[in-house]
Amino acid sequence: MSDDSTDEHTRLVDQNGLTRLFANRVRARILVTLFYAEEPLPVPRIAEVAGVDQTVVHEALDPLGAFDVIETHRDGERPRYAVDADDDLAAALLRVAELATERYHREDVEIPGPDE
Repeated sequence: MSDDSTDEHTRLVDQNGLTRLFANRVRARILVTLFYAEEPLPVPRIAEVAGVDQTVVHEALDPLGAFDVIETHRDGERPRYAVDADDDLAAALLRVAELATERYHREDVEIPGPDE
């Protein structure tokens, strides 16, 4: 691969929406937390379930909101967040999460963890 084609390839990867959406693992953990939630959750609960600091949740919510996959509920003292059930991208991500989970739990597959 030439340097020019490598640069072009890198540019395409950097500008891809999926790369931006999942720029870090925290965004995926937040989305999965919200997928499993039965009701909109406040930041402290999202952080607790996702196993991350509240500050990190706050930092991740704006980029996720930019993709329109989460919605904010402001009917109390603090905002609560949920996956936008009417959003096509959110529905597709839920399906990807389900498929990935099914494959992860297959007995014949060994998938390395984050430390491997």
